[in-house]
Amino acid sequence: MRLRMVLSLVIASVIAGTSTSIGTAATRGTTRETVAARNLVDDPISGEWEGFFEIGDGSATVTFKLKLDGDKITGSAGSAHTGPGTISKGSWVDNKLIFTLNFAKHESIDVSGSLHDGQLSGEFRTEGMVGKWKAKKKAEPPAGS
Repeated sequence: MRLRMVLSLVIASVIAGTSTSIGTAATRGTTRETVAARNLVDDPISGEWEGFFEIGDGSATVTFKLKLDGDKITGSAGSAHTGPGTISKGSWVDNKLIFTLNFAKHESIDVSGSLHDGQLSGEFRTEGMVGKWKAKKKAEPPAGS
């Protein structure tokens, strides 16, 4: 009888441990969508952004390729007006970004802004002038394409 009780306790603990492990494994499982959503919260900046610069009566489209590493932003940018450029002195702190765009054939552009409702926007300074800019993240291709 004592042996039966001990075996019953052992079997009950094994079954309880197995279902806990299975439940834990199920909650730890991640899908591509879960990972993407987590990355968006952890890193809302990395990726390709399309936007425009406005200054005076003129505007120019721009494409940013941003990479966030901790609070440091690196990457590239380009437009028909400036040509290709690289990002230096980039930072992302408290939902605010700052970086400098450096070009071979255009004066550097100092950019500042913030993220609101999935859109980056702010001011830029170049050639002694101040302008406004906005950009939206380019849509990611569907999974599996």
